[in-house]
Amino acid sequence: MVEIPLLGRFQLHQQRFEFKRLVPAFLSTYYKTLFAVLWIAAFVSVFLWQRNAVGVRFSFFRGVGSGRPMPRLRPVAFNLTDFGGVGDGVTLNTEAFERAVSAISKLGKRGGGQLNVPPGKWLMVPFNLTSHLTLFLAENAEILGIEV
Repeated sequence: MVEIPLLGRFQLHQQRFEFKRLVPAFLSTYYKTLFAVLWIAAFVSVFLWQRNAVGVRFSFFRGVGSGRPMPRLRPVAFNLTDFGGVGDGVTLNTEAFERAVSAISKLGKRGGGQLNVPPGKWLMVPFNLTSHLTLFLAENAEILGIEV
C-alpha cells in the first residue's frame, strides 16, 4: 500500500480548491468580454446606420471648412443666393428670404424643400417661416435680426 504523505494530500486538495475558484472567475471574465464586444458592435452599427441616413460619410477627421457640399435632406434644395441674398453683413436680405420661403411653400405636397444659407452675415427683419421647410445654416453663417 502506498501512503501519500500528509503534505501531499493537502497540496492535492489545495489544487482542487484553486480550480473550483478559478472557473467561475474565468466565466465571469468571459461574459464581461462578450458583453463588451457586443456593446462595441452595436455602437459601431449605429454610427454606420446614421452615416447612411444623412448621405454624408462619417469621419473622425473632418476638417473645418473642408468644402463639403451642403447635404440634401429634402427633395428640393435652394441656396439663399439664388434669390438675391448677399451675406456681407450690410445688405438687408429679408426679401430674398421671403422669396425663398414662398418658393418652398409651393413644394409642400412634394415633400417640401430645403433652404441652404451659405457662410456670411445675413441681415433681416423678422418674418414668418412655412411648413415643410428645412433651414440649413452652413458653418460660419449668421442670421442677424435688426429692427426697422
